[in-house]
Amino acid sequence: MHVLEIWNRIIERASSQAYEIHTVPQNKRTPLWFRVSTNGSAVIISQALDNVPSSTLKMPRTITFEEFERIFPYYHLRLKGASISQEAVRKSVNTVYIYGLIADVLTN
Repeated sequence: MHVLEIWNRIIERASSQAYEIHTVPQNKRTPLWFRVSTNGSAVIISQALDNVPSSTLKMPRTITFEEFERIFPYYHLRLKGASISQEAVRKSVNTVYIYGLIADVLTN
């Protein structure tokens, strides 16, 4: 699936109603839940209200398509076992949320 198609699915789903998904750790860490909403052009990430354990966010985070697109290639490298976490985190502080968003679309 192409990056723009995944992005549009996220925006479309969040446009109708905010929803909660979780992070997708590759190690034995417990996944953390977070809420996904949109302003129509960006994805807004905030603490989960309905699921625990929730991510701890002092303020909502905004993810633009440009940021999403920048992290997208790392998702597939990560699944193949590549050690890219440091490089990806340098490109975005929202990497774990972007991975969760991608995984949610690809598995549903």
